[in-house]
Amino acid sequence: MGVALRRVVLLLVLGALSACDAPTVGLAHAAPAAVVDGHEISMKTYQARLEVSRHRDPFAGIPEAIPSPAPTQRLEDFTIEQLVREEIVRQEAEKRGLTVSDRAVQSRIDSLRTRAGSAAFSAALSRNGFTDDSFRAYERALLTEVALIQAMAKDRAGSAAQELKSGHAFAAVAARWSDDTGTFSRGGDSGWLRPDEIPEPALAAAVQSLETGSVTGIIQTNRGEVIATVMERRADQVHLAVILVLAPAVDLFGPIGTPTWFTKSIDDREAALRRAGRIDVKVARHAGG
Repeated sequence: MGVALRRVVLLLVLGALSACDAPTVGLAHAAPAAVVDGHEISMKTYQARLEVSRHRDPFAGIPEAIPSPAPTQRLEDFTIEQLVREEIVRQEAEKRGLTVSDRAVQSRIDSLRTRAGSAAFSAALSRNGFTDDSFRAYERALLTEVALIQAMAKDRAGSAAQELKSGHAFAAVAARWSDDTGTFSRGGDSGWLRPDEIPEPALAAAVQSLETGSVTGIIQTNRGEVIATVMERRADQVHLAVILVLAPAVDLFGPIGTPTWFTKSIDDREAALRRAGRIDVKVARHAGG
């Protein structure tokens, strides 16, 4: 073997050894499925959620208005759009300092497993295309959304309370802020009720001793944040008006009654990011936008 050839072989060997010892920063970075305002959604995350979409197929039996070139494309679009939205929610929660701990996620999963039974729970995960990791990520996104809704609901209830303190009429504030579809158009008027007919115990207790014309503070109930006023009293009944700002808890599957103002807020944020070119989708039909 010539000297020049031996030198080349030696350099190649040394180079290979150096590469083994070097940190992995030089390795190629896998392309993400999407980038949302500088934050990547990994291809691994997308593929795991796509498997769930294939198993659960939210479009089963629903014809497309404009048929896809391939049926799978609708599921692919749905999956990445869902993940983009979850990432927007996560970013909005992070701005408020809201995070969901590993312990909270595990507690939620343990509760679901206990409620269903271990065997049934594992079978349900498999039936719906979840792995342990993808289900954990799904539940973290769900709990993050609930935490953000509840934080935003507190802000909205606080704004309503401030308007009332500033002298605004209760009916006008209810029309502006209340999520109670049965009463907001009537200025929050809930009609005549006996305290034991009020389903939220905290609200029932608050209005029992409330003077006519007075307004409660913000009361936390199982439906959300409530502000109430007693307009009239007679015998054992009160003529009640309420402002309800929905702040759903989480049930077996998801938030109970996601308020329209939250949906609009996330829609608006997504639209703003798209206008600014801050959402780059690299998979599915809408890759590139």
